[in-house]
Amino acid sequence: MKNKYHTLSISILCLALLMAACGQEPVPEAAPSPLPAPTEPAQESGDQWHLVVIGDSSLWRLGKAFAAQIEKDLGVEVVLADYALPELSAGQVLADLQRETPPYGRMRPEFAEDLRQAEVVVMFVNPRDSVDPGKPLDLEGCFTSRLPAACSPEAFEQYTADMKALWAEILALRGGEPAVLRATDLYNPLVSPWRDAGVFEACTGCWQNMSDAVRLAAEAYNIPFLSRLDAFNGPDHDEDPREKGFIHGDGEHPSELGAQFTAELLSQMGYEPVSPPEGATGVQGMAATPQGTLGPTTVQPDTPAPAAFYLSEPGP
Repeated sequence: MKNKYHTLSISILCLALLMAACGQEPVPEAAPSPLPAPTEPAQESGDQWHLVVIGDSSLWRLGKAFAAQIEKDLGVEVVLADYALPELSAGQVLADLQRETPPYGRMRPEFAEDLRQAEVVVMFVNPRDSVDPGKPLDLEGCFTSRLPAACSPEAFEQYTADMKALWAEILALRGGEPAVLRATDLYNPLVSPWRDAGVFEACTGCWQNMSDAVRLAAEAYNIPFLSRLDAFNGPDHDEDPREKGFIHGDGEHPSELGAQFTAELLSQMGYEPVSPPEGATGVQGMAATPQGTLGPTTVQPDTPAPAAFYLSEPGP
C-alpha cells in the first residue's frame, strides 16, 4: 500500500511539472459552494387554523368550500367546525351562548370552545325567533310566493339587536384574541316564482330589509359584510341564481358551485382580523336591548313553524 501511495504522489508531481512547462497553472481544488439560504414559506406547514361556520341551511356546503379556499390561500391546515343546521335562528344560537354551561339546545357541547379556538368565523342565522310583539315580523309568505304579512325595517329591529348580541358573545369568548369574523345575508332563489305570483317587489324589499338588519349588526363591530343577495341576484336583485348554477337541484339551497362562489368572495375580502370599536369586546352595553333583556323575544310556541326553505333538509 505504501508503494502505491508513493507512486501516486510521483505521478501527481510529474503532472504539475508538465503543466508548468506548458505555461499553465495547476487547477486548484474548488472550495465547496455554500448552500442557498432556504426561502421562508408564507405559512409554516405545521400551521393550523380553525374555521367555524354558523348558519341555517342556506350555508350548507360553504364550510368545506371555504376551508379548502383558506388552505389554498394561506398554506395552512384548516379544521372545520360546521354549525350550519336546519332551522338555526339567531335566537336559538344566542340562547345557547348565554347558557352558563352546556348542554345547549341546538349546538354541540364544544360550540363555545370551537369559537374560542377559531381564527375564522362566518355567520348567517335567520330571524324567525327574533320577533318583537310590538313590531311583528312575518316574512314567511315569501317562501311560498305569497305576500309577506309584516316585513318593514322596524320589524327587523329585534333581529338586529339579537345579531349584535351574538357578535358580542363571540367577541367575549375570544377574550380579545384577534379573529377573522365575516357576516353574510340570505340570497333569493325564488326570483321566477315571485314574478309569476306578482310578489316580486314586496318580497324583494323584505329580503333587502333583512339584509340591512344583518349588515347593521356587523357594522357595530367593524365586521366585514358579504351580501349574497347582491352576489347571487345582482345589484338590482332581479337575477335568477338558478340560471347561474348557484342553486342546488332542490331549487332552494346553494349548489357546490354556489358554495364555491361564496368561498371565493370571502377569500377576496382578505383575512384581516376584526378590530372592534374600543369597549366592544363584551356583551355589556353593546346590544340594542337594555341590560337584563338581552336576547330574542320568541314567537309564541303554539305558532306553527312555516315551511321556509331555510328550515328544510338538503337535497341529494
